[in-house]
Amino acid sequence: MSAVVQRRAWPADLRAPGPDLVLELEVDGRVRAGRVVGGGLQVLDDDPDLPALAALAAEPGAVVVGHRAGRRAVVRRADGAFAKVARRSATRRALARLAAVDALLADAPAAAPARPEVLEADPGAGVVVLAAADGTPLDALLARGRAGECRRAGLLLGRALAVLAAAGPAPTAGDGGWPTHTLEDEAATTRRWTAAATAAGVLPPGEAAALAARQERALAALAALPAAERVPAHRDLHEGQVLVRGDGVLLLDWDTAALADPAADVANLLAHLDRLAAVSPSRPATGRRRVAAAAAGLRAGLREGGHPTTTDPAGAARTDVLREVAAVRLVAVHAFRRRPGAPPSGPRTPVTSPVRAAEDAP
Repeated sequence: MSAVVQRRAWPADLRAPGPDLVLELEVDGRVRAGRVVGGGLQVLDDDPDLPALAALAAEPGAVVVGHRAGRRAVVRRADGAFAKVARRSATRRALARLAAVDALLADAPAAAPARPEVLEADPGAGVVVLAAADGTPLDALLARGRAGECRRAGLLLGRALAVLAAAGPAPTAGDGGWPTHTLEDEAATTRRWTAAATAAGVLPPGEAAALAARQERALAALAALPAAERVPAHRDLHEGQVLVRGDGVLLLDWDTAALADPAADVANLLAHLDRLAAVSPSRPATGRRRVAAAAAGLRAGLREGGHPTTTDPAGAARTDVLREVAAVRLVAVHAFRRRPGAPPSGPRTPVTSPVRAAEDAP
């Protein structure tokens, strides 16, 4: 009998809420994609939406380290490089974003965030091969590091975000691979996730009602924010996207990079740190100290770099509003990980990969 462990889960269609799910499973120690359709679990043998995946996974020494059916997969090749497989349209967009980031940061200071090196790209096949990225993952530091290391990591990240926000001149909307992500988009994404969690039944009734009320308060505050000039942003920043190395940081997975609110990246990261502090599974006090140290370092780095959230008198309040919106969304996102009746959740295998599947991407 196969041992099946649920690693991650998502709604089958975020824009059409319902009970069906897409799963990332571990079956007898191997990563497999799965679905829950009509209440029944299906382990998938292939993925017709990602036709290049089968050949990559069959290479000698290759290991599939992540697979979201129909959307994306990551294969660690025998030489240590990582092949990211996605739909052709998504691959073209991702390459355009990487080119836009490179152009924007070409003459940026040394504190600017780095990105993984592209070794090969075949947009027609939906494949991008990235070099293995060196550095210490921020999530590993938050789990096992010292508070001083976590503060330094936050400091370097804050400086990098300040450089990214200030890089310019800022591209115009839709120019050079930079789409625009508005506050209205942020609200719509959050509503989609909470609607999906409710439709899938992954939130207990009382929790669903409380989250709905919390969401309305958060989105009302979001709608009341005055307009702010959008800046280049990573747009999916969390502790799993950051590698600390030398005197800087490397950010993974720039697929959703956009011109966004100046508080967007800071708020999203802080919401993830809040969640880590609340659910630290072992030695909670120590875990909270590490998270607090990283957050303190982040704020110091933002101030040193002159990030817009620190130069605007209303920046802290603006960040708090977006942080609460992100927190609401994370409740819905993580509710899928503990869905009643799904295969039991288990620990993810740690992999130093230059690609991490987006936690809250639509």
